[in-house]
Amino acid sequence: MLNKTKPFFIIILLAVTLNSYVNQMSAGASTQSPLQPLQDVSAFLSEEGISMTQWEIVLKEQFQENQLPALLNQLKSTNPDLSVTTHETEDVTKIIAMNHHKSIPGSEQFIILVSKHEEPYAEIIYKMTGPTWDSHTKQFMTNRLNRVKSAFFQENTTIFTCVKADKNDKIDGVLLLEKFSTRLEIEKLQTLTEPGFISVTGFTNEWNQALPYSDNGAMNVQYALRQGMGAKTTLIFGTPIITSEY
Repeated sequence: MLNKTKPFFIIILLAVTLNSYVNQMSAGASTQSPLQPLQDVSAFLSEEGISMTQWEIVLKEQFQENQLPALLNQLKSTNPDLSVTTHETEDVTKIIAMNHHKSIPGSEQFIILVSKHEEPYAEIIYKMTGPTWDSHTKQFMTNRLNRVKSAFFQENTTIFTCVKADKNDKIDGVLLLEKFSTRLEIEKLQTLTEPGFISVTGFTNEWNQALPYSDNGAMNVQYALRQGMGAKTTLIFGTPIITSEY
């Protein structure tokens, strides 16, 4: 498990519900695969000889609490192999529906959060993770994502992707991130540099989804690098933002 002492998300100044502010870019929005960012990052890592350790796809959407029974019934009817558990706290009811696919290595979760204080607030989160990305996984997830979106999410729901990777050899982190920026023609909006840590928020026209940034700008990529003790380097790439912690 990655060290979680410093969230990659620290450079984001957004204190809003993410899906409410998603901007679907008009150029090619109807034709580009929503998984294109994940594919591009995977290709970059492969060319640089860096091993991916995990990819992640996340969708989030709010719904009315009175829709919960119908939502659960739909989940169970369309995914009969789901393993469902419920966790109660003082603040929230958390329902986790787990699914494991035999076609690809990975784990699929439907997470439902129902607030006990902000009724009728409720949220469904779809999360799929896996260790490697290849053409077979891409095809499987393209089809799976289409089915999940049409069943449980709106058409314009943001698709968050995240890729984590490790490199055990000593590398020039600044040069590596510069290569990534050049490859996708990323406009750097904000850069944070600390000893052994670099993070960048930016925008590229290569990808359709974006979030507002500053007054009139937009952002759709974050990436960061941490060099730990010894020669190990850890990287993370997120679109349109990083939602995981480091």
